[in-house]
Amino acid sequence: MVAVVARAACLLGVGTALGLVVNAARGDGVSLTAFAAPSACPAAPAPVAASAGDGAVAAVEVLAPTAAADLCRDPRAVVVDVRPPAAFAEGHVAGALHLPCAAPGGAARAAVELLGGRNTLIVYGQDTGEALPVAEELRRRAGRPDLRIVVIEGGFPRWSAASLACSSGPCPECGVPHE
Repeated sequence: MVAVVARAACLLGVGTALGLVVNAARGDGVSLTAFAAPSACPAAPAPVAASAGDGAVAAVEVLAPTAAADLCRDPRAVVVDVRPPAAFAEGHVAGALHLPCAAPGGAARAAVELLGGRNTLIVYGQDTGEALPVAEELRRRAGRPDLRIVVIEGGFPRWSAASLACSSGPCPECGVPHE
């Protein structure tokens, strides 16, 4: 019995060591020394500018709320709110879809699918910095050079302060009831 336990421990040790060696050798391996659970959305990557005729995807634009409101009137535009569910329920841009930055990949895929036949995506959060990473990720996932992606400067507080169209109420897909 001791021999079986010793063999199992030996195999476990060899397997662990081999796994660590492979992880260290991979460029995209998991860091075992610098892990920290994310406490917020990641910082936005640098925008990629489009150049004529090369198929590059245009950079994310940041527009003042009044300029973004003009775009919202276009039926080919989709508005996305990336704030937490409770903030969305308290108030959001009229007609906005809820897609918080912590949403699962399926929600992001669904948002990209909604862009079929649409040419403008308007993203906002509590502030500009909260919306930019999500906008960049959606830009990357969509991969469409014809898609214009705009972030509302100053987020929902600036939109609301400008007295632009707002709604409030429950977010059924969030599971947060409106009080």
